[in-house]
Amino acid sequence: MRPCLITIKILIVFQIFFISKVKAQNTIGDIPLPSAEYTRVAVDKGGFAQWLRNLPLEKKGSPVLDFRGNVFKSGEDTIVAAVVRWNISGRRLEQCMDIVIRMYSEYLWQKEEVKNLGFPLPGGTWLYWDSWKAGFRPYFEGLNVNLRQTTRPDSSYSSFKVYLYTIFSESHTQQFYHSYKPVERGKIHVGDYIVRKGTKGHAVMIVDLAINTKGDLIALIGNGDTPACQFFLLNHARDNPWVPLCLESEVIPLPLRRKMSWDGLRRFDLPRRD
Repeated sequence: MRPCLITIKILIVFQIFFISKVKAQNTIGDIPLPSAEYTRVAVDKGGFAQWLRNLPLEKKGSPVLDFRGNVFKSGEDTIVAAVVRWNISGRRLEQCMDIVIRMYSEYLWQKEEVKNLGFPLPGGTWLYWDSWKAGFRPYFEGLNVNLRQTTRPDSSYSSFKVYLYTIFSESHTQQFYHSYKPVERGKIHVGDYIVRKGTKGHAVMIVDLAINTKGDLIALIGNGDTPACQFFLLNHARDNPWVPLCLESEVIPLPLRRKMSWDGLRRFDLPRRD
């Protein structure tokens, strides 16, 4: 065989391999818009919104796996638009609100901006990472929660993961409805989350936004679930993940039995010190 033909074949094999790798590493930001009328909203460079857009997705048609590695939802389930490649193996408590908390916290950890990170516990007490890494731990007395320094300081990532797991274990979804200020629906941002109020609570996160020349907004919205499973994006309609955001309507049109409404729109804000 001629050397030039060998070189061409090698190049073709390399291109096929490279293209397959690129497709295997697609992100939320690569999900196509429904039409040329829409453009993605501008976001801050290096901000949480851009971080969310860069989250990698599993191969199209992949199932949603639970924390045991079992199939939670089939890849053919019509409500599943895409699955975020996010390891939750063995994390029993990484459920709907938990996985939203973890995403935000992991972003801040990677940015080395966790100094003021804190989350609410029952009774109105806030547990901050600064307190945790200094050795303070929550101590429960009935409905009251106090912090006591019971261990040596530890600012490692392993300690950070235990901190988050403690938030998942001791707090609950409704804390994130009542402890954060409502966000005006007309001021919605990528990275905002929506909490359903009540005993059958739930949480979803807005991971991307786009707008057309008329000012109509559409969004990519995802969630975790119970039992704990991979974070996945929801379809508005079959093969269409972009959810139209009608700000005049109270209910957000999501393919969920638990209705999500605008009164639960919230945002993680830093810093906060009581």
